[in-house]
Amino acid sequence: MSTQFTNRQWRLPNNENKDKQSNYSMDFDSASSDYIEVSNMPILTDFSLSFWYKQNGPAGSYETVVGKDTIDGGILTSIAFTGGVLSFKNRPGSWTALTTTSASNTEFKHYSITYDSSANELKGYCNGILEVTTTPVFSGNEHSFNRIGRYFFGSYLDGELDGVAIFDYALTDGTGGTVNQIAALYGSSSTGIGNPMSLSPKPVAYYPLGDQDAFNGANYLVPNIAAEEADGDIATSYSPYALDFDSASGDYIDTNTTLDSSYSSLTISAWVKYDSLVSYKGTIFGQWVQNSFSNSTLLVYVEPSGVNKVFKFYWAPTASNSLTSTTTLQTNVWYHIVITWDGSNIKLFINGTEEDNKAVTSINNSTQTLKIGAFSKQSQTAYTGELNGKISNASIWDTALTDGTGGTPNQIAEIYNEGVPSNLNNHSAYSNLVSWWQLGNNSSFNSSLNQWTCIDEKGTNTGESSQTFNEDAIVDGVGSYANGLSSGMGGDEVIGDAPYSTANALSVNMDVEDRVTDTPS
Repeated sequence: MSTQFTNRQWRLPNNENKDKQSNYSMDFDSASSDYIEVSNMPILTDFSLSFWYKQNGPAGSYETVVGKDTIDGGILTSIAFTGGVLSFKNRPGSWTALTTTSASNTEFKHYSITYDSSANELKGYCNGILEVTTTPVFSGNEHSFNRIGRYFFGSYLDGELDGVAIFDYALTDGTGGTVNQIAALYGSSSTGIGNPMSLSPKPVAYYPLGDQDAFNGANYLVPNIAAEEADGDIATSYSPYALDFDSASGDYIDTNTTLDSSYSSLTISAWVKYDSLVSYKGTIFGQWVQNSFSNSTLLVYVEPSGVNKVFKFYWAPTASNSLTSTTTLQTNVWYHIVITWDGSNIKLFINGTEEDNKAVTSINNSTQTLKIGAFSKQSQTAYTGELNGKISNASIWDTALTDGTGGTPNQIAEIYNEGVPSNLNNHSAYSNLVSWWQLGNNSSFNSSLNQWTCIDEKGTNTGESSQTFNEDAIVDGVGSYANGLSSGMGGDEVIGDAPYSTANALSVNMDVEDRVTDTPS
């Protein structure tokens, strides 16, 4: 994980650790009742659990790694450390040891648990070595976990946890000529811990714990990396977060850039999910002055079409320069919208598919700066058309991205990426990328101004929000499931300590704009 900013902190790993899979962990304090609630975890028949753990203080009882918030007869309800030894408990039943090696206060140890329903074998490994094989008694064969660090009766974890991965099959250990997936996850001191996303099949859930978690002013957002990227490479992953815009508060972001006749071709793109659909509001991009076409450039917003709500795009200077989506919008659904102009035509794409086009040969000049989440009133000091929902990964390009027609590469499909945002630094048209605002990750919150600063990943057009946002506006991003939300944590639980990785730095009282390009020559 290279240097990155996640909401409150710069995370700066020791240079010798920068290419390792994990450099940070989360510190769970049982006295503070710290734990993470996980939503929408799949129901499992066969399963495996992999994680790294370093104990705080003396060994306690029933310190839960993963558990459930309800008691279900015959179903595995907790995997926990009791007396320092990893154990499991199902209902009904008693605690059964899964390892013989106790957790350490001084070093991380790697634990893996596998369950094969066909053999009815539950196995426990420590540091890649099989230590216990047991035959559990289950009255049911469906298992699930929805808490990290706690189960039904409380029993909180007290220690540093890292790299929690859950699989829907029993990992192999090299016996019988199988691939040693347990050893792959254990890794080595030179390469760091193994990447669960490199295994096949991939895990159903992977929580790095520390490297990508973001504090929203009250709790940590803990993304399930397995839902968000193909290879799980934390160092190059896209933002797992978005910003939540509240139309009642008048939330918007000023990008501090203007789209005008200096562009001979253009693409704008963003992901949006509406909490509510209100006609003539729901602006994604706006560079518009109400009742003033001559001082406007473009506007993308929600408009009624009969009884349906659709995307509407206006391109100044005339009202006839408009495009309308055929997609009928719904709330709580992520949409990817792209608008291109090649100097002759404007086109509207929704989720990678062209839905409207029109001949337009010029771009209007405007003195307005481009807004995300609102468009300008005639007074130019207040804004209207605000969006009520989430926006993620907004971008501007100084070319019309191609759509695969006429033998061209399908750069629209590339940016859509089958419904999951990708890292635009790796896009084939990267040289034409002007500005990219992830909106969530690499954004910082100023509590005194009640304002978000949204860094431009490619250019210098740093965005600043209206002073109406709260810190909890950072929310889960596109294409995610089984994400976690902490409870009992105060915002200082991410620490620069992880397996095979120490002496990693965390910033204090620094925001996203404190990174500069001026360096000693």
